[in-house]
Amino acid sequence: MREPPDNLTEDALRACLRDRYGLSVADLTFLPLGYDSSAWVYRAQATDGATYFLKVRVSIENEAGLVVPRYLRDHGLAHVVAPLPATDGALWTDAGDYVLILYPFVEGSAAWGREMTPQQWRDYGALMRQVHDIPVAPDLARVLRRDRFVPDGAAAIRRVDAHISTRHFDDPAEQRLARFWQERRGVIRILLERAEDLGRRLAAIAPPLVLCHADIHTANVLLDTDGRVWFVDWDETLLAPRERDLMFVVGGISSTLVSPREEAYFFEGYGSIKVDPLALAYYRYCWAVGDIGAFGEQVFFRPDLGPDTRREGAEMLMGLFETGEIVDIALGSEIPAG
Repeated sequence: MREPPDNLTEDALRACLRDRYGLSVADLTFLPLGYDSSAWVYRAQATDGATYFLKVRVSIENEAGLVVPRYLRDHGLAHVVAPLPATDGALWTDAGDYVLILYPFVEGSAAWGREMTPQQWRDYGALMRQVHDIPVAPDLARVLRRDRFVPDGAAAIRRVDAHISTRHFDDPAEQRLARFWQERRGVIRILLERAEDLGRRLAAIAPPLVLCHADIHTANVLLDTDGRVWFVDWDETLLAPRERDLMFVVGGISSTLVSPREEAYFFEGYGSIKVDPLALAYYRYCWAVGDIGAFGEQVFFRPDLGPDTRREGAEMLMGLFETGEIVDIALGSEIPAG
């Protein structure tokens, strides 16, 4: 999010970190990062000089998003950023209407928009393969969601589509996006129908499932100051076909994020694998549907958000339809006959 929550003060955050984590904070800085309209992040500098990454969420919708990275870290995957336990051992804590998660601060920056070296692409592939190959213990399996092959965002798209059909809008962001949506309505409906059809076909096959990060585009790949690759932000993790993660590299979700040569470097680290074109197509369509639905709801159904955030949501949604972006990539996918 680009703006901090308006009903959670820095004093409240400092008090929670003191009471729940035993942490005395000298400096707290809001970081305008990410596009999740239900999450905010801060850099916390403790009085002892240690630095932490603080994430604020509206709620914990996927407990596995905290348990999985902690599990991976405890089972030898050193380059996974995992939450730190509070004084009572919990991986998150309440703060009024929000929940807080505290992480170690890894100095570096996201790989998104940066030119990764061939070795970093190999390391990206190798770390993803480690995640996919790790055995899932019964206790971990109990908190993990299993992909049901129903596209996220389908309900949101139908809600937004019905909303703009019956209303006049005065807000500039709403006006602009409603006009764009009406112009692209046919394409949006094709995306939704194909995503749901591909999901039904994939569910009928019942493909093998592995542990997936599920959101491992390069914005969630961190390059530290020594050039090492880390995986962050496990909020969407679940058991799914490996194509759920490989989608981010095999063609990517934007042509600007990965080239054929970089894809080849990635698989030098990941290892040889046959990618299922049906699963790959499904997850591309799912990503397009999910982003369209999420940004649509951000603009039309989140009055709690500031005008800059809602305007940005409209711009992000419209950008999905540009040449080389996810809508273009999904529509160009190979779909096996069936």
